[in-house]
Amino acid sequence: MNIHKKGQIRTLAPAVLGLVFAAAVLVFGLIMLQELRDTDTISNSISVIITNETVTQAELTAGGSSVTLDGFVSGYCNPASASIIVIANGTGTHSIDSLNYTISSAGVLANITDTFSDADWGVTYSFTSGDEACTSANSTIIGLATFADFWEIIVLAVVITIVIGLLLVVFGGRQRS
Repeated sequence: MNIHKKGQIRTLAPAVLGLVFAAAVLVFGLIMLQELRDTDTISNSISVIITNETVTQAELTAGGSSVTLDGFVSGYCNPASASIIVIANGTGTHSIDSLNYTISSAGVLANITDTFSDADWGVTYSFTSGDEACTSANSTIIGLATFADFWEIIVLAVVITIVIGLLLVVFGGRQRS
């Protein structure tokens, strides 16, 4: 009986190379999708206007007078370039001058003066966001990112398959006569 047990180790190479190739394809695919999403956001952006979002008095006075606008960050793909149209006090009777706050392009109200933080604000603002293609690309990126959660299971399955294959070769050889 002439079984080359060392030769069976060569069956590991294709499995390892397959795993490395699959990981590379996954990473490059994610990078390409992110670039496509970002390009679409720049070239095919849509304008969004949020009307009369309520920013409460508690939000205005907490956290160092800095508030992230909810509509800016909820459900939009790569929102950018936030700008205030109008801010009114809670009753809507008084407009609050832009000298009493600043807004970043990321939709964060900051430097809110104490003079006008004693009531809720109604904030109307606009920003740009990616269109449907951006949203679809973003959903795909999130879906592919969850694939990494199963990577350990896939590697374990390949290793178990190789071990079982080696055991079958070693113990399943020809019987001695």
